[in-house]
Amino acid sequence: MNTKNRFKHILTVCSVCCAVAATLAGCEMKEDDLFSVDPANRSDQWMAEYRRVFNNNEYGWALYTDNPTYGRHPAVYTYAVKFDQTWCTFYQSSSTKSLPVDRDKDSVQSMYSFKMDNGIVLSFDTYNSFFHYYADNSQYFAQDLQGDFEFCLDRYSENEDTIFGRGKTKQLPFVMIKMPCPAPEYQTETDKITSLYSPYDCVFICEGDTLTARFLSGYHNLMIWFPEDNINGDGHLFSYGNLIRGIYFLEPIEYKGKIIREMALNDEEDGYHDIHGLGSLAPRPFADYFTKDTEYDNYFFGSSGLSGRFAEACNNMKTALNKSSYKASTINNITFMPDGEGTLTLCVNVWYGDGEIHFPFDIKKTDRNQIALRWQGTEHSGSNLNIYSKGFKHFVDAIATKDEWRTYNITQDGGSLMSPGVFQLEDVDNPENHIYFEKNYRYYHDFWGTY
Repeated sequence: MNTKNRFKHILTVCSVCCAVAATLAGCEMKEDDLFSVDPANRSDQWMAEYRRVFNNNEYGWALYTDNPTYGRHPAVYTYAVKFDQTWCTFYQSSSTKSLPVDRDKDSVQSMYSFKMDNGIVLSFDTYNSFFHYYADNSQYFAQDLQGDFEFCLDRYSENEDTIFGRGKTKQLPFVMIKMPCPAPEYQTETDKITSLYSPYDCVFICEGDTLTARFLSGYHNLMIWFPEDNINGDGHLFSYGNLIRGIYFLEPIEYKGKIIREMALNDEEDGYHDIHGLGSLAPRPFADYFTKDTEYDNYFFGSSGLSGRFAEACNNMKTALNKSSYKASTINNITFMPDGEGTLTLCVNVWYGDGEIHFPFDIKKTDRNQIALRWQGTEHSGSNLNIYSKGFKHFVDAIATKDEWRTYNITQDGGSLMSPGVFQLEDVDNPENHIYFEKNYRYYHDFWGTY
């Protein structure tokens, strides 16, 4: 190697050594920063931060826990709780009102603590009759049904209004959300989700797919039938907690790469939308209650539920029947019975054995909240009664004849758009003609009675 090349080689080696030395110095500085606080003090700092977040709220927290159930998906219990430096006060909530003890109390106070156990653990370690009924070595529940009373805290949100964790033993989700108002008001407003906006039947819309869904509000579970699920069996279950005008999923919905954690009630109160626009829950089309239901004796209506043409037809029917061997007083009930396969049966005296009489109608969905009916022209009974010719034809033909389709709008009254109270069939051509009856109104009510 000549002198010039040797000199260049020496300069290169020196440059590399300087760069390595600088890098090592930098790494050493970061390591000093990372471990400048000893583990015990670090733990104290973390717990102090959590305690600050816990106590920094005027009204307290809504605490949602996923609890084991016997043979079912976990159920959500909701508590309203406020913390100070030592004590936690649980206020009356929907979960405490059903307790066998202390359910009439407005609040119960007990101690809580933070501890380190592979992370920060929130422990409700002194007895609280509101909370520990479901969550201790209880006399009321077998070990596998007991909820947790200690929770591993994973993180809190950047704006410090939500705390996320899981049960220490059962590892089921745990969420705390700051209440924006006093506990009693929060409870009243969130209870509306269960009473008005948790329909037994609805649809989940995501990524262009519309899937059958169902609120199981007693357990705070939402069931969604994914494409691979058997519609006659169970779908996928997701536990949720009620918010003010919304719901929060302790177990987020995951569908086609989308993850949905929180939904808000629409301004029109006719469904929910994901707060990030990833999906929605919409009311079940009213027509589906008539075209897809398979439950037995679903729709009862009485003579007081008839107006216009139908009321007149009912009176003509009674007059004609009373002149025959089949008296009008023999009619105890009239029920609409959809089979979910294109037929809706007008049934007289359902569950009356041979006295049960069927008039089948073809049915089709013509719009989201509209159906069309056409009588098949047949009558079936165990006794070959043939009451159509005795006078019942007035009523059957008023609904629809065998020669034409008659179209009806379906409107609702009472309840909400998500959970309709009662339905009304309204003749499209003559809106003054309608049949008014309650959804799932059972057969045993007297046909001639009033609502």
